[in-house]
Amino acid sequence: MMNKKIGTTLLFVISFLVLIALQSYYLYNSYLLEKKDLNKKVQLIASEVLTQLEKYESESSEDSLIMSLKKLSSNQQFMNQKISEKKQWYHFKNFYESQVDSILAKETINTDFKIALKSEIYSVFDETKKKDLLPNKAPLILFKTKAPISEGFVFNEGKWNSNFSEKDTELKVDEHYHYIIRSRTSAELLNANYLIFKKILPLSLVSLSIILLLTYLFWRTLKNLKLQQLKISQLYTSIDSIAHELNTPLTTVKFTLASTPDSDMKQLLDRQIQRLEKVVSSIHNSSSDSELLLKTDVDSYVSNISKRFDQIKLQTVIEFNNNETLLKSDFEQILNNLVENSVKYKASEVKVNLQFGKQIYIEIADNGIGIPEEAQPYIFDKYYRVSRPENLQINGLGLGLYIIKQIVEKYSGNIKVSSNELNGVTFKITLPNA
Repeated sequence: MMNKKIGTTLLFVISFLVLIALQSYYLYNSYLLEKKDLNKKVQLIASEVLTQLEKYESESSEDSLIMSLKKLSSNQQFMNQKISEKKQWYHFKNFYESQVDSILAKETINTDFKIALKSEIYSVFDETKKKDLLPNKAPLILFKTKAPISEGFVFNEGKWNSNFSEKDTELKVDEHYHYIIRSRTSAELLNANYLIFKKILPLSLVSLSIILLLTYLFWRTLKNLKLQQLKISQLYTSIDSIAHELNTPLTTVKFTLASTPDSDMKQLLDRQIQRLEKVVSSIHNSSSDSELLLKTDVDSYVSNISKRFDQIKLQTVIEFNNNETLLKSDFEQILNNLVENSVKYKASEVKVNLQFGKQIYIEIADNGIGIPEEAQPYIFDKYYRVSRPENLQINGLGLGLYIIKQIVEKYSGNIKVSSNELNGVTFKITLPNA
């Protein structure tokens, strides 16, 4: 019973962990889907901001950029200036930055979004000198919002060529400039986690409620199981105590009856005393010392069984070479309990196969009402009886198969039960014979 409890607990823990993993995976996917959906909305807003910023762009802005690139290409000292001095390169940068926050505020006025934007040139490649004029990881910021970007996503990338020439005959200047410029614009929803959490909070609460409910139900089940086991243990103790207390009065009545004259009443009382002794003996499973089983004992007891249960068709196959192990009393207990069970549970035909060779093999098959497969793992438990209407009309304590199991284990053997194709069951017992 303890192993079953441990197995049930372990199964629940594994199932519980799998459930938590599935719930976590489902919530994580929901988080990613919500984040993806929010980023799409952010991209639409950011694209609209860029569209409006383009209205402020002028040719003078591009001319200023080109002249800066020329200086960047020809003046080594200028080229080594810090990135923080970008104002010398873009006269229009401050103007853009003053506009981006106000445009963005208008676009998000009816939403809970807090968005940060940043546009930058990350590569200026001089085709003439075949080199990139920008230091690695030091892009030129075109504009950005007051709120900085920490982990944004790029939603717009650009690439364009800038070509111009300078020619002066007197100064003997004839320069051609060709630049390939690459830019990108990034956006970030600064309060994304808050918005996603607010969206999936109901789902998270439902998942948490399910987990807590299952935990509570399992705790209640374990508590009820423990209480049930306690009651069953008390019941078993009570039955054993009653059986023990019956021994003394039974012995007294038996000796008293032995001294009385023979009569029909004496025979009736003697039969009832034997019946009570059998019940008490089965509860205590107290088999007395016995000699080894012989071939004549097998034949005699099988013949006796056939006479006792003459209402059934008993088919027997006996192969007796030798017996070095099995006691007579244990053999009689096994055979009697199995055949008696077959008769009690509506069998009209019982097949008995007994083989005594290198191993002792006992097989009993019947055509009775059988044992449901779901109940078969429990039929060897003490006092266990199958819960079905047919069993309520059949007397028994649920001890016969328990006693057989104890005997088989005493010999380090094994016992198996299986349902027959049509109806009935088959018991197969294997014992060592050495």
